[in-house]
Order: sequence, then structure tokens, then C-alpha cells
Amino acid sequence: MSTAAGGLLALPFAFGAARRPAITIALKSLRNQFFTMMIAGADQHRVSHAGEYQLTIEGVQEETDVKGQQAIVQRCLERRDDALIIAPADSSAMIPILLKAVAAGMLVINVDNKLDERALVKANVNIPFVGPSNFNGARVVGDYILRGLKPGSKVGIIEGLSQSINAKARSDGFRESIRGAGMTLAGMRWGYWVSDRGRQAALELLDATPDLAALLCGNDNMAIGAAEAVAARRRKVLIGGYDNITDVAPYLASGRIAATADQHPALQMQYALDLALQSLRNHVRQANIQTITQTPVDLVKGH
Repeated sequence: MSTAAGGLLALPFAFGAARRPAITIALKSLRNQFFTMMIAGADQHRVSHAGEYQLTIEGVQEETDVKGQQAIVQRCLERRDDALIIAPADSSAMIPILLKAVAAGMLVINVDNKLDERALVKANVNIPFVGPSNFNGARVVGDYILRGLKPGSKVGIIEGLSQSINAKARSDGFRESIRGAGMTLAGMRWGYWVSDRGRQAALELLDATPDLAALLCGNDNMAIGAAEAVAARRRKVLIGGYDNITDVAPYLASGRIAATADQHPALQMQYALDLALQSLRNHVRQANIQTITQTPVDLVKGH
């Protein structure tokens, strides 16, 4: 077996025709509806591919629980799983143990939060990414939210986590919308992907900027928190979110949130499982799997 991490066989642990490949999905916070929607997609895929593979789904309770995710990957190594699909809690901190998994011969696929490309290049390893362009999705939301505002209007951004590539990409998309619409970025705060922290971040931005016109939020949980903050301050502020989780529907219906982006989490997971199965069947090397599998993202408007 090759010792170069990027060139290992994707089907390292010899198994006969009777043995179904073992695939584990490692997710971030299971309290976040986005990831329960991913689980639903995985369950649908498992049913439609009955008997083709064994599936284990695990996750952590907190978005930032790197140690918890590392423990999940370690269990995969101990079970000698054939493939791992992971939405990493941290784009950089999870890389060492993922490199260990690749070096052990496990096929590793990245979903949702993109791993740090520079670190992967430095390690000379290909960990393919399945997901949408977070930048484009956020820009579409931002363009829609800001289209009716006067040039120069003040806009705030609530970002998920500073160490998450997808959080940065969404904020970059929002910034592009702000620049393109001729608006002013009034400030940015971190909401850590959860509603209570999003509410606090929004309150800080509202109090710092009395004439704030819009809040662009990196996910719907934070957007819901922002909507609560706007109501508490009795202000009229346009709010954009991201993810189109179930809980955001009444906020969209009432207009408290003006728009969000649907990046189809169930479909993302099904694409990732398809990629894993095809690679395992065809004995594709980790280094030779296509680097990016683009998935759709769509604007969802409120009323």
C-alpha cells in the first residue's frame, strides 16, 4: 500500500463480495435543523440503496466541539470504516485527524463547511468537497434584501464562526452585495450559528447603529435571533438568512425575515453518499476523486 496520503486506494480494507462497505457520516450540532435535514437525506439514500452499504450517523451537540468530532473519527478508525463523510466543526483543526484517516486508507469526503484548502495543499492530499457556493448563495440573498434600499444605507453582518470557511464565504458574498448596491457596512458580529447568540449580535449592531437598515445573517438560526432583537427594539430592519430550515418558515411568511437561501442539505448528503459509493465500487484513489461536486443553492423569498 502506498504511503502517500493523497494516493491511497479508496477501498483499503479488503472485503469480499458479501461484505457491505461501512460508511460513517460525522456532523456538527445535531440541535441545528440543517443537520437533521442532512440526516433525513441520508436516511432516504439508505432506503433507496438498501443492502448496498452499512451507514453510521454521528454528530456533536455544539457547533464548535472539535474534540467530539475527533472522537467520532477515531471510532471510525477503530472500526476500520471504508468511508467517512464529514461536516467539520473547524476548517483547520479537524485536518490532522482526517489526514490520519486518509493515511489509514479510509475514503474521506467533506460536506457543508469546506476544509482549509491551503492546509490540504501543504499536506499534498485531496479531500473532495460536496456542496454549493456559499459565496454565491449569500450574494443572491444580499442582492435581494438590499435592492430596495437607498444607496448609502447601513447594513450589518452576523457571521457564524470566524474559523469556519463557509461562514467567511457567506460574509464575503454579503460584502459583495453591499459593495455592489452602494451600501455601507456598519459592522459585523459573530452569532456562532445559534439563535440566542444571533440575537445578542443583532442587539449590539442595532444599538451601535440607530439607522441600521438591514441585517445579513450567515444562517437562519441567527436570522431568527436577529428578528427577535429587531422586535425587541421596535425597529424596522430587513433581515436575510441562509439555510431555509423548517423553523424559518413562519418568519418568512410574516415578513420578519425577508429572504433566505436553500442549499438543499438532504440533496448535499445524497450527492456525497453517491460519490462515496461510486468511488468505493470503482476503487478510485483518494487523490483521483473529483475535487469539487457542486450542489444547487436557491433564493427563498419571504412575504
